[in-house]
Amino acid sequence: MSGSAIRTLVLSVAYPSRASYYDDWREAFEAAPAFAVDCANVFHGGARRRVARRLGDYELIVLLHSCTADSLYYITPLAGALQARRGRLLAFIGNEVNLPSAPIAPKRAFLKSIAPDFVATQLPLEAGDYLWGDCGGRVIAVPHALNPDAFRPERPCAERPVDLGTRSYRYLAYLGDDDRNRIYDFFREHRFASPPTLDFATDDRFERAGWAAFLNRCKGTVSTEAGSWYIERDDATVTAIRAYFAGQRKGLVVAGDSPLRWFAHRLPYGFKAWLKRLMRVGPLRYEAAADEAMDWAEIEARFFADRPRCPAYGKCISSRHFDAIGTKTLQIMFPGRFNDILVADRHYLALAPDFSNIDDVMYRFRDPDHHRRLVDEAHDFVRAGHTYADRLAALARTLGEGGD
Repeated sequence: MSGSAIRTLVLSVAYPSRASYYDDWREAFEAAPAFAVDCANVFHGGARRRVARRLGDYELIVLLHSCTADSLYYITPLAGALQARRGRLLAFIGNEVNLPSAPIAPKRAFLKSIAPDFVATQLPLEAGDYLWGDCGGRVIAVPHALNPDAFRPERPCAERPVDLGTRSYRYLAYLGDDDRNRIYDFFREHRFASPPTLDFATDDRFERAGWAAFLNRCKGTVSTEAGSWYIERDDATVTAIRAYFAGQRKGLVVAGDSPLRWFAHRLPYGFKAWLKRLMRVGPLRYEAAADEAMDWAEIEARFFADRPRCPAYGKCISSRHFDAIGTKTLQIMFPGRFNDILVADRHYLALAPDFSNIDDVMYRFRDPDHHRRLVDEAHDFVRAGHTYADRLAALARTLGEGGD
């Protein structure tokens, strides 16, 4: 690899969404000196046709997470052009869990068809290898990071009116993991001797600027690692659960992979959020909304009790962990690996999975010196080596090493 910037085409699927890390990654590529970047949104057919004609002009083609996270519908028409490429291909994978509307097996088949030179996983490397290692090319671990321009401390902790705030969808029982729901429900329902001020919601999310502003109103937030203890290459369990509940539902349910989904992608986000809430209670219901009513205990007993966990560690750090660190919003979380980046009780307050240390956690959370020490250390640590600029610099070095 020469010292000049790599001529790079970055492909994304941009439609009304609140996944702010999509923008973070695109902007990071645009700002990285190692890459001379053109970006293309392949959401529309005309853009896909233009991209197909231009692929030969680039040394590197990058598929960002949005190309694979929720749907392969928009990137699949480019499979032939990607197969015939001249430059190298780097594919980021989004939603590395088994979901009924975005299963793993079709992602594996798509990767095999385009034979990327590199597959970038958000998961720990052993889990990425487990899912994608036989799909062609080298699997590399590229976790999320901090965008310090978007997520920075704007308000001192003492001036923040909310003790603990969250905005996150509930995990569906398909995932075989109830940790996120358990921790949210605990803080809502627990009788604290001195109740914290809570601002929790699970039916909507902010866009990037709104999320940063929300975090700056919160002294702390509650979260867990992203992902699941159960990930499968063939989606066998999620398929079985889906079939089981198909016979249980009453009324008309729109499947998560229905063609109506492509129409919904074109709606403004606010209207989609309203429509989703309506389809939770109306005669016409959306599959994901209907499945929020699944009984976790029943699903666990029927489908997961005797099923071994994935042989690799399938949980990971998410962009939202870095967002909170960037705004100096202290996180309370179950201990985990977090891609071997965050350290319990050094970068976040570790809450025992059985909640047995809640009194100690809240005592330390309310101690201003301890609170300040944790958020400052986490912030300094991440700013020193875990920004998107750091990720792109490391990626450039990896590309310079070649595909071996």
